[in-house]
Amino acid sequence: MSICAENSLLRLLTVGAVLASLAGCASSAGSGRNNDTARVGSSVERVSPVRAAEANTRLGVGYLEQGKLQIALEKLELAVHQDPKHAPAHLALGIIYQSIGRNDTALYHMKTAVALAPEDGSAHNNYAVLLCRVGRFPEADREFLKALEDPFYQTPEVVLANAGSCARRWGESERAERYLREALTYDPAFGEALFSMSELSFDQGRLLPARGFLQRLESQGELTPEALLLAVRIERALGNEATAQQYASRLRSRHPGSAQAEALKRDNLN
Repeated sequence: MSICAENSLLRLLTVGAVLASLAGCASSAGSGRNNDTARVGSSVERVSPVRAAEANTRLGVGYLEQGKLQIALEKLELAVHQDPKHAPAHLALGIIYQSIGRNDTALYHMKTAVALAPEDGSAHNNYAVLLCRVGRFPEADREFLKALEDPFYQTPEVVLANAGSCARRWGESERAERYLREALTYDPAFGEALFSMSELSFDQGRLLPARGFLQRLESQGELTPEALLLAVRIERALGNEATAQQYASRLRSRHPGSAQAEALKRDNLN
């Protein structure tokens, strides 16, 4: 299970988030062609630029999924050269450029993707996440809402959790809670929303709800370092020192080199 910390929405801008949008193009890196010709029997058939772009997008997304960013970038740049209107290639390029810190280029490709595929909820969701990362909250919020307008979007709880995390980051607590609670109506066990609701409740001094959301999360499996640190802080704020120490011990023993384990020392929580 992936449980995110205060930058949870930023972690959702990943290959996993885009694959649904690329379902028509995505496959393993070994399936697709990487040039503009294909052999049919003993003859050679010219492949149109559009088909070549689709093939290179398949390859690029496959490599992206494997973490091979350089070759993925090459295939996807070739794809948009072959067909500048191929939205999935722009979307995948946006993810790559975001992952290497080139946010301006990432924004260009994400914006292009939503312009080319205005009804694609995944494109709007990914663009919104990036807009939030760079501090453009009002625009991000609008893009999240556009993502939710897609009647074929299969995981609206992901969009809502992203929107909630973004709103919380920019101080919109009421809006954040509304989005996160709605996410949990779609999937009451959705880890991202449970963790974000626990964080939000803790921020607001609502300690028992904060604990409740975290306990619901813990019932699904092992907590991540971020969630364990939050548990320490919640239990200590409630005056439950023994329970806080149990969580702290788990954090130190299971994730000794993590930033959260270091935070225990820095904040004198161990």
